[in-house]
Amino acid sequence: MTRSHWIRRTWVALVAAMVLASATMAAGSSPAQELTKRLPDGVAGFVATSGGDALQGDFAQTALGRIWNDPGVRSFYGAIKEELLAKAKAQAKDPNATRTADMAMQYARLILSRPLVVGVLPVPGAKDVPICAFAIVDAGDRKAELAAALGKLEALAGPDGIADRTVGSFPMHGAQDTEPPLYWGWVENYLVLAWNDGQGVVPKYVAAPRATTFAPLDKVPAGADALVTYFDYRQLGNLLAASHALNGGEKQAEKIKAVFQATGLSDLKTLAARIGFAGTDVVARAVVETPVPPVGVFKVCQPVNPAWFGAVDPRAVTATAVNLDVTSLYDLVLDAVKTVSPDEGYLALRQAIVDFEFEAKLRLRDGLLASLAGPALFYTLPAGPLAEAPRGGVVVVAKLKDVSLFEKTMSALGTYVADRSKGALQVAAQTRDDGRTVHVWAIAPLAMMGAMPAWSMAKDHVVIGSTPELCDLGVRQLVSRGADGKSLLDAQGYRKVTAGLPENLMSLSYTDSRVQLQQFMAQLQQIWPLATMGAMQAGIKLPVMLPSLADIAKDLGPSCSYRYFGPDGLHVYYRGPGIEASQMTIVGGAVAAAIAMPALQKSREQARSAVSMSHLKQLGFALLKYADDHQGEWPADLEQVKPYLGDSPAQVLESPRKPKGFQGPSYVYVGGRPKDLDQRNVVVYENPAFSTDKINVLFADGHVEAMKPEAFRQALQATCERLGREMPEIRFKGEKGSPPPAPKAPAPGKSAREAV
Repeated sequence: MTRSHWIRRTWVALVAAMVLASATMAAGSSPAQELTKRLPDGVAGFVATSGGDALQGDFAQTALGRIWNDPGVRSFYGAIKEELLAKAKAQAKDPNATRTADMAMQYARLILSRPLVVGVLPVPGAKDVPICAFAIVDAGDRKAELAAALGKLEALAGPDGIADRTVGSFPMHGAQDTEPPLYWGWVENYLVLAWNDGQGVVPKYVAAPRATTFAPLDKVPAGADALVTYFDYRQLGNLLAASHALNGGEKQAEKIKAVFQATGLSDLKTLAARIGFAGTDVVARAVVETPVPPVGVFKVCQPVNPAWFGAVDPRAVTATAVNLDVTSLYDLVLDAVKTVSPDEGYLALRQAIVDFEFEAKLRLRDGLLASLAGPALFYTLPAGPLAEAPRGGVVVVAKLKDVSLFEKTMSALGTYVADRSKGALQVAAQTRDDGRTVHVWAIAPLAMMGAMPAWSMAKDHVVIGSTPELCDLGVRQLVSRGADGKSLLDAQGYRKVTAGLPENLMSLSYTDSRVQLQQFMAQLQQIWPLATMGAMQAGIKLPVMLPSLADIAKDLGPSCSYRYFGPDGLHVYYRGPGIEASQMTIVGGAVAAAIAMPALQKSREQARSAVSMSHLKQLGFALLKYADDHQGEWPADLEQVKPYLGDSPAQVLESPRKPKGFQGPSYVYVGGRPKDLDQRNVVVYENPAFSTDKINVLFADGHVEAMKPEAFRQALQATCERLGREMPEIRFKGEKGSPPPAPKAPAPGKSAREAV
């Protein structure tokens, strides 16, 4: 690799680290906005940050800051970082590669401590690349540190890797033999880095700033800003099209323009956004300058009414209201396909739709979509506290224009899919006491995990639940606001964060951030032991225990986000702890979540079994850690691994499936010498004395399996034979007399696992 390639790679790594970090790290307003005075005229887009030096105090007060600064989290993060870096260095073929990456990240953190702006600029008359990319850093009183870091990077390239350059009237340094040119250097206390700026436009504006800050940002209220962003959609679209055209892609450029026009995206003008801190909350505001009234994809969005949340259970963790003209959206998509590929893609798509409608005996646009009125609610309920639906899950409530048409279409769709699923989908109908019919779509893989999507009609709505129980709960909430007559509108947290909602709402979302974080951590705790074992097999040692966020979670308030149209375009607002995933999902994503998300949740008994499996996985990891510390020997009993089980060893040694009053142990330890151990051996198993159908079993390869009595006896018999021991007496709950004999070894080609 030549030195010019090496220094270019170094700078690419540094710029990538800066851009990624600036897109994810909280940063401030005043210093960032002051830095916009030095932006070149005609900038097409930029992201600016005030830097960590100015923000660390405000950031530390937020929930995100508390999590980041938590000692347990810092220790957890540090351990993973060191382990991964060590692994990367050990596997790297180029010793300079990891050194370059380390230095790039170190210097990126230094740069991000100061006000920074990263942007793009059009290059008029360019022959090859019409875009200039640049970064400007206000080094301030840390110029000496940045200059030293810059010198170290340049030294890595050697004397032949870097050339002195004069860019405009400014002396700069640049990588040798790079086209388009890449240069960097100092203008007073400002570090300037630019690519494809041969005329020195960027340093000229840095040296002679304008008197005022960037005016388009004034559309968004200022505050304790954490991020400042601006994009000129028309300029960016033109740059994209010009880039294709200059590289022989004229037809592609024309298609891009045509799609933008067909979808209304060509009518977008600018985006101005700020993210800031307000006490413990993160506040985000954005204005998208669009035509009013809206056109294209924005016209598809219709007004929503917050009163719709009266149909949402007050215990909901998340809730979102949308109102989409789905037939117009369908037409918009087809028009876009027709614009891009009128002769092939569009005709093929239309033929596929016609064939499907003929075979399924239904209509899409004029059937399923035409039956939907537009207003829809999506809400999730937590696992655990709901007696009627202990698994939790998702409920969808959609208003209908034509109830009979919807029922007819959905019935035809269910029949069509079931006939072609080869038994994977089974459609059934259940009649409730109120005469209502619940249609259940039992999909084999989801049903095995306790999820069984169901839908039912109520008033002029369809209610879809990720289980029949949730479907019934959603209907009761829609019809009578539940047993206690309350809804999300009565929840104190909801009332607090939705006070003063604007008119012309296009979407509205609410999240109980405290419960959401608690549920997320509980689910993560279940899978972490498995993750650590998998990582260990890859030669990576991860921390055994996750950090506890319980104290932080209990202090979290709810969050609210919404969109609305004002006289200047579409406004986007968010306020909350900032830890939850985006709630502004499109309808398709929400419907997919309604089916897929409950697959991760269990029934009450399944949840107990899952917790027991997690305990066994933790025991397996603890046994490995014990062996590492004791010359490869495993302990005599499970009591000896308690020091390796974190803060709650007694809890891990107890199965939640063990009945109250049961005097025996939860888990039975088999043991063996790790060095001689066959990976198929049973190591620890749940006590069969309190189980009737299945028990959870830990194997030597680290996996945990729920096994029926016969299959378990077969696996244990094989383990005892390999260890040279006698088969112990195994008696499951309810078995009388002598226990069944151990089964014969499986026939060749068939394992004990296949016999389950």
